[in-house]
Amino acid sequence: MRICLAVQSRKLAAIIAAALASLASTTSIAVADDIKLTPTAQNEETAPSLTIGTGINWLSLPSWGSRRPDFFGSGDSRVVDDGLNLGISLDLPLGQIGSQPLILEWNGSIADLSSDSTDRTSLAGQNSLNLSYGNSANGSINTLTASPTGTLPAAAVADVTVNDSAGGTAHIHSDASSSLADGRITQFASSSSVAGGVFTALVTNGGTPSAAAYAAYADNTGITLAATGDLSNSAIVDERSEDATVIDQTLLLGAPIDLQGGWTITPKFGPMYRSIDRDVDFRRTLVIGASIPGMVVPEIGVGQTDELDARYVGALAELGISRALQPDLSVSFDARFGGAYLHSHYRSHYSAILPSVSTGAFDFVSETRDDASLLAGVGAGLRYAPSENLVVGLDAGVNFVNKVPTINYVADAGGGVSPTIGMSHAIDYNVSVSITWRF
Repeated sequence: MRICLAVQSRKLAAIIAAALASLASTTSIAVADDIKLTPTAQNEETAPSLTIGTGINWLSLPSWGSRRPDFFGSGDSRVVDDGLNLGISLDLPLGQIGSQPLILEWNGSIADLSSDSTDRTSLAGQNSLNLSYGNSANGSINTLTASPTGTLPAAAVADVTVNDSAGGTAHIHSDASSSLADGRITQFASSSSVAGGVFTALVTNGGTPSAAAYAAYADNTGITLAATGDLSNSAIVDERSEDATVIDQTLLLGAPIDLQGGWTITPKFGPMYRSIDRDVDFRRTLVIGASIPGMVVPEIGVGQTDELDARYVGALAELGISRALQPDLSVSFDARFGGAYLHSHYRSHYSAILPSVSTGAFDFVSETRDDASLLAGVGAGLRYAPSENLVVGLDAGVNFVNKVPTINYVADAGGGVSPTIGMSHAIDYNVSVSITWRF
C-alpha cells in the first residue's frame, strides 16, 4: 500500500501526528495499494488532503526449504503470503508552475502478511528412528529397547545421559512392562542440565501386545533423538510458517494537468524506500502416540529459524490519469516504474525442542548480498464524493519487483548444504478501500 503526505500549517502538523500515531498502533499494514484521490477540479487539486485506507494483499514470493532437505523436504518454489494492510496519504500544495499546481506527496504503507503449511508422515511400518542436528551434544543413549510386537510382557527400557557444553549433566533411566492383556502404560520424563537436558518416553500395550521406547538429549550445540519398537501410532510432523512485514515510503512531486473532456493527467517523480522482512520457522517434531486414551505425550524435535531482510532505496516515476464521470464520481488509472539499490541480509539457526528443557540456539549462519532491482506497477480506482470535503475510494492494483532475495542451497565438502542468497521476483496483488478528507 502507498501513503501520501504534505504539510505546512499547524493544523496539518496536528493531522500528521494523529495519522502517524494511528499507523504506529496498528498491527496490520499495506504493500502498494493506490488509495490516493485524483482531483477533478482546480480548487480541489490545490487543497491539502488526508487519505486513510485499508485492504488485503496477496504477495507471491520465492520460497525455500530447510537446511536439512533430507528431513524437511526442499519446499515449494513459491509461496503466497496474505494479510491486512493500512495506508495513509497526505498531500501538500507547494505553489504553481505556470497555471498548474505543484503538489508534494508523502506516501507510506505497512502490510502484515503470513502463510503456513504442515506435512504429517506416519511411522507405521517402521521399528526404528534416528535423527541428529548440529554437532551432536556430548551425550549418549545408553539403552533403548522394546519387546517385539506380539510378545508378553510388552516391555520397554530407555537410559539417556547428557554432559552439556556448560559442564552440566542430566540422566534418566526409565522402564515399563505390561504383563497382562489389558495392561497399558504411557510414561515420559525430562531432566534439565545447565545448558541442555534429556527426555525419555515409554509406551506399552499388553492387549496388542506392543511396546516402543523414545529417548533424546540436547544442548546448545545440537540434538540427538532415537526411537525403537512399534512406532505405528507415532508420526513426524513438518511445519513451515512465515511472517512477512512490508513497508513502503515514497516522496513524490507532481503537477496535475487538466485536459478537455474531464480528464486530468498527473506526472510524478521522487525517491522511494521499501523493506521486506521475512521470518520463516521450520519445525520437525516427533508426535508420540500414547497407549492410554486421552493421554498426550509432549512433542520433541528441532526448529530452524530463518530471517531474510531486504532493503530497497531508489527513485520512482508515476503517471496518474483520472476522469470525472459525474460531479461526484470519477475513475483513475496509474502506472509506475522505478529502480532501487537492494541490500539483503540472511540469518539462520537451529534450536532443540524438549519439554521442560531450555537450550540455546546452535549452528548459526549469516549471509549478505547487494544488488539492484526494478519496480513496476499498475492500478485502477473508483471515487465517490458524498460531500464536498469527503471522498470514498475503491482501488485494486498489481505491483512487480524483479529481484527479491531467496535462499539457495549448495552442497559443501562435509556432505551437507550451505545456504546462499539468490534472487527471484515478487508479485503483489491488492484491493483496498479508502476515505479522503480535504481541508
